Parts: sequence; C-alpha cells; structure tokens
Amino acid sequence: MEVNDGQVKIHSRQQQEPLKQKTQAELEKEIWQEAHRVACEQNRKKYIDPKTGYTVMTELLHKRRGYCCGNACRHCPYNNENVGVSPEVKRANIKRGKQKRMEIEAIEGKPVWADENSDDAYSD
Repeated sequence: MEVNDGQVKIHSRQQQEPLKQKTQAELEKEIWQEAHRVACEQNRKKYIDPKTGYTVMTELLHKRRGYCCGNACRHCPYNNENVGVSPEVKRANIKRGKQKRMEIEAIEGKPVWADENSDDAYSD
C-alpha cells in the first residue's frame, strides 16, 4: 500500500496472468458441449454436431440403451468401459445390455432411440 497526497493506492502482489487463447479444438468442443446441453435440457436423445453435421447420441440415449458399445462415444455415461477390453468381455456386456434394452422396448412399445413425437426406428 502506498499513501501519496492523502490518496491510498493498493498494489496487487499478484501480477495478472495473460489470458490464454483457446485452441480451435477447445472452441469446437465448447460448441458441441452447448449443443449437447441444450438437447439434454429438451429431453432429446440426439443432436446434430454443428461442425460435421453428424447425428450424435446424447447421454440420455446412452443411458436408455443401457450399455457401453465400446466405440468410445463422446457422451458415454459408462466411462467407455467396453473400449479396449477383450472381444469376449465386450460381447458379454453388450449382450446383457441389449437384453435390458429389449425389455424396456417391450414395456414401452417403441425403440429406446425414438425421441418423443418421433417415428425414429434406428437400432444397432
């Protein structure tokens, strides 16, 4: 702190760090993360990737499907548990998940992939 002519000046001991510029990949990630957030808020199971135009499954759909497919999906809620495991383990996990999904579909009478008010019939 410095006193000069009755005025007090406070000096910060920490120098301000320069703002880090974001990379193109970081900016693109922010954009698809926002698209995913909006889709989930609207209870949508898919959204369109703003850069590629590809349809991307939201975390909601992954959870409804009930298993990790092993494809390292962007929004996998299962921590990509089937990525890099032996083919036998992967097949067993997927079989178990598909059985669960079929039970859900039998009860609800529609594919887990379908959004509300949609006639989507996509399946894996």
